[in-house]
Amino acid sequence: MFRQSLRALRFHWRGLAATFVVIFVAGAIMTAAGSMMETGLRAVLPAQRLAAAPIVVAGDSAYEQHGNPVATLSERVRVDISLAQKVAAVDGVDRVVLDHAFPATALAGGKVPTGEDELTSFGHGWESAQLNPYRLVSGEPPAATGQVVLDSDVADRIGAGPGDKVDVLVRTGTEKFLVTGVAEFSGKVTEDAVFFSPADVRRFVADPAKADAIAVLPVAGTDQAALVARVEQAIAGAGAVALTGDDRGKAEYADVDMTDLILIGGILGGLSILVGLLGVASTLSLSFQQRHKEMALLRAVGATPKQVRRMIMGETVAVSLLATVLSAVPGLLAGKWLFEALIATGIAPSGFTFYQSSTPTIIAATLAILTSVGASIIAGRRSTLTKPTEALTDDSGQRYRLGKVRPILAVVCFGLSGMLMVVAMTLVSGPLIASPSTFASVFFASGLALLGPSIAKGMTTVIGPVLRVLSGLSGKLATLNLQNRAVRLAAVTTPIMLLTGIATANLYLVSTESSVKKIYTQTLVSDAVYKAGPAGVTAGTLEQISALPEVGAASDFVASTGFVESPEDPWGNKDLAGWQLLGYTGSSAAAVGAAREVEGSLTDLTGKTVALAANYATELKAGLGDQVTIRMGDGAAEKLTVVALVEATEGFEAILLPAELLASHVESGMPSYVVVSPKAGVSDEQLAAALGGVAAGQPGAEVVDRDGLTDAFAHHLDAQALVSYLLVGTLLGYITISVLNSTWLAIRGRTREFALQRLTGSTRAQVVRMMAAEGAGTALIGILLGTVVAPATLIPFSLARADSLTPSGPVWMYLAIVGFATVLTVGATLLPTWQVLKVRPVEAAAPA
Repeated sequence: MFRQSLRALRFHWRGLAATFVVIFVAGAIMTAAGSMMETGLRAVLPAQRLAAAPIVVAGDSAYEQHGNPVATLSERVRVDISLAQKVAAVDGVDRVVLDHAFPATALAGGKVPTGEDELTSFGHGWESAQLNPYRLVSGEPPAATGQVVLDSDVADRIGAGPGDKVDVLVRTGTEKFLVTGVAEFSGKVTEDAVFFSPADVRRFVADPAKADAIAVLPVAGTDQAALVARVEQAIAGAGAVALTGDDRGKAEYADVDMTDLILIGGILGGLSILVGLLGVASTLSLSFQQRHKEMALLRAVGATPKQVRRMIMGETVAVSLLATVLSAVPGLLAGKWLFEALIATGIAPSGFTFYQSSTPTIIAATLAILTSVGASIIAGRRSTLTKPTEALTDDSGQRYRLGKVRPILAVVCFGLSGMLMVVAMTLVSGPLIASPSTFASVFFASGLALLGPSIAKGMTTVIGPVLRVLSGLSGKLATLNLQNRAVRLAAVTTPIMLLTGIATANLYLVSTESSVKKIYTQTLVSDAVYKAGPAGVTAGTLEQISALPEVGAASDFVASTGFVESPEDPWGNKDLAGWQLLGYTGSSAAAVGAAREVEGSLTDLTGKTVALAANYATELKAGLGDQVTIRMGDGAAEKLTVVALVEATEGFEAILLPAELLASHVESGMPSYVVVSPKAGVSDEQLAAALGGVAAGQPGAEVVDRDGLTDAFAHHLDAQALVSYLLVGTLLGYITISVLNSTWLAIRGRTREFALQRLTGSTRAQVVRMMAAEGAGTALIGILLGTVVAPATLIPFSLARADSLTPSGPVWMYLAIVGFATVLTVGATLLPTWQVLKVRPVEAAAPA
């Protein structure tokens, strides 16, 4: 039968070409998703600044519970410099080099340089330049306070060289430095560098007692594996790890967590499999339905159902093999493009390497083939089970029986959808919270698709009167056609349902999250916020802002993430996503609207203190004066006294800390924002103008609204939004192809029907109007079903995030989706109709 399958390809190339396109797209998406997952799992981050050191000792960023790593700490975990002496004493170590990194930006004309190729700038000690390796191309190293060496890119950008004096923005503010030299890096860099003398390094680092990393340079000829073992023994219990190979690059980044990348690949791959299964099944179902009589003839001349199934699978496998092989290259290119988009949004560090191997391609090809084979089994089942005599008398091939298997599978899909809805509402929080909700709608749509022909036929009864009222005789004919072509109708309504349902769900998911994220800052008195430059809120800035006549109170603002270690957290540390830590200046916290006090006072938020949400404190069994231990984002444990209990919206609780304390545990060591409250009678516009005057004198500073403030700590929303947009974009392309395929196949199969209509008196315009009504009716059915699907995502997500049954967002988004679905369906119907009608009726009506 396989030989028969190959021969059949010559005579049924149209239907199989449509199948080829769908499988090709599915294979490309699966390959891209697989490459993303493999990149995230391998986490290849080649060393750059530390490339010359074969071993690097850095802080352990893994957060453990009960001895098992369960999360990644959000800030850079530094190591105590005293550890360098222990490492240096290890047998086989020639010397060690401390690496410090702190914000430092060379200014051009008193401003932070901007441009597409502008990189984040950090300061380092000149001693660590040997690790990059940088080499002096002119001048000499910095030896005294007030001297710097610029990397060649920075020097070219600001037009400075040895002997020039430049302004450099550091944590103390803008200072003048003498350029003693220019250094060049031979490889690729992901950040700009300014090198300082040892004395200046001690002035500008957040904590002089700690280093970002300890580079280990071994004695020549030392066995590296044995040396690593000895180094690990020397640092045991110090909260540090010894990194080698590509893992050394992890010491250069504060937060190396590829969870988002892995989940994005998994979601995209899973969706492509499910949607691919439905898309391929719809296309094959229509193709095999048009060949129903042919298969009945095979049965009539002696072919068994098993042989017909083998022929169907043979055809599908042959097409799938070709499609998946050809989809490998565009899939890898799509994966590369997607990875670069993730880097551009900051979800993945810029130093990561996109990993391409044959593994994801092979897996994607296998999944695509299995998906297509599964779809062919579903689509061809009717053709293999129908009695030959019945099929031969069924000239239209449009009789449809639901059968026993489809309802069972539909119930399973509905059950999975309900389970995911419960998970989304009760068990998931943090980054990518929408993942279960998204798949809830996909499984719900799958259940409807399995019942597709029956549902589509029933829906025509509902929309039939509407079509007749709107288009008269054309609408009546269109309704009759739709009712008698349930399989063909379902082949188009299924992708339109997916488009409407999943696109609506994902777009409103993003808009809902964008609206509810403002809950974090809704208590702030003013919408005007001072955002500091790359060095953070420099010394004296808070006092300068507080002294403005328009300002009633001002507070530093810092954001990070941490974990409550004692008492034992009954909320599971927000499902291991960590607690949102927000830092305020205690004396002004209440005045700027940090939170509303229930007990105690935010004025006491100084030193080693903390304020908890009242509902969380009740669960934690902690009250005023009790001790709470919090593992900060940099791995340090702080034992804090509860001085206030505050109101908080359920699901959006945060832990409030003194800004000075929290700032000491973030990478920059400085606050990034100043939030204010206006004096009586001062508007937000007047306040923003006053803050703008301060920002104008601070390089890189600006005035933003509270949405800009929220972006400081709700950064996971970028990942969630990107996932949603990717799903919608993928769906638009996929559904467009599927609808074009299905309508093209369906209308090509009606050539004789149109010819007979014209021979019996119908004009070309009347046939076109009838088909336009059919297209509109098909689109309406798909849109109505999709509108039923969308709540499977939106209701649980909205309840979990906003405690509301309805999502937030403009109505025009839904109308745009509906408009696109309508134009696509009607256009895809009319275009092949117009092509078919170009054939003379007598020729088209002639027997094949």
